[in-house]
Amino acid sequence: MRTNLDLDTWNRRHLFRSYLGTDFPYVNIGCELDITKLYRYVKEEGLSLYFSLIYAATKAADEIENFRYRFEGEQPFVIDHNTAFATHLIPGEDLFTMVECEDYPTLKEFAEKNRERADIPHPESGLYQMKGRMDFINFTCIPWVHYTHFVRTIKEDGVDCNPKMSFGKYIKKDGRVLIPFSSQTHHGLTDGYHVGMFFQRLEEYLGDEGWK
Repeated sequence: MRTNLDLDTWNRRHLFRSYLGTDFPYVNIGCELDITKLYRYVKEEGLSLYFSLIYAATKAADEIENFRYRFEGEQPFVIDHNTAFATHLIPGEDLFTMVECEDYPTLKEFAEKNRERADIPHPESGLYQMKGRMDFINFTCIPWVHYTHFVRTIKEDGVDCNPKMSFGKYIKKDGRVLIPFSSQTHHGLTDGYHVGMFFQRLEEYLGDEGWK
């Protein structure tokens, strides 16, 4: 479900109009996430770390209203809930496929069920599933690189407004497990403040074991 925002009263209307149609109106911020507690839990439970992280990031994003903002044409709107679309590499393959993650009430169910779905072969990349949809966050993982920055492909300059999030290769350091993470959102809908609030909420969620 979507609810249109009133451009006459919306407090971001001037920023939205300023960034609309510019060449690269995106806020791309990366950091290292401490996933020590989550890593320990998923190893004990035999869960997919990737899909567990997707659950946590989607949950945190839903709590920040600006991460549920989208626009079509020149009309901004807010959605009720983000759906996760995740790139996935089936073992033995070298081409990613796109998986629409189904919602489940717990991290454990989400990670188990969507990991099972992810290994079902697709006749093609699965990108067709996202066509015409604006209710999702696009996730990917580059588990071979502990990167410092990662910019995502965009569909159309200034028009692609779905958030994009990425995970890299985790490392173990000083008793902690750290993973690079990046978030790319449309600047007409989010500022660094909102991205900062999202990162903070995600870090709190991972740290206080809110996923149990």
